Amino acid sequence: MKYFYFILLILLISFFFIFSNLNPGIIDIDLFFVKIEGVSLGFSMIFSVLIGATISLILQIPRLLRGNSKVSSHKKDENP
Repeated sequence: MKYFYFILLILLISFFFIFSNLNPGIIDIDLFFVKIEGVSLGFSMIFSVLIGATISLILQIPRLLRGNSKVSSHKKDENP
């Protein structure tokens, strides 16, 4: 369990590189204010997933950092 996150990160990065190499087609990205030319399909999909995950993390930060509102009650032993 010690190296689980390290192995998961290595697998994820290798999956991204394999995915980007399998989709080498060049596309044009037309956003609201910017037009980006010469981006491969694989990298555009990877970046969209990473940006979505980052936005999701930013929106979840208040919920993650909020303290536990439930007060844990310690039951006293009835037998003295």
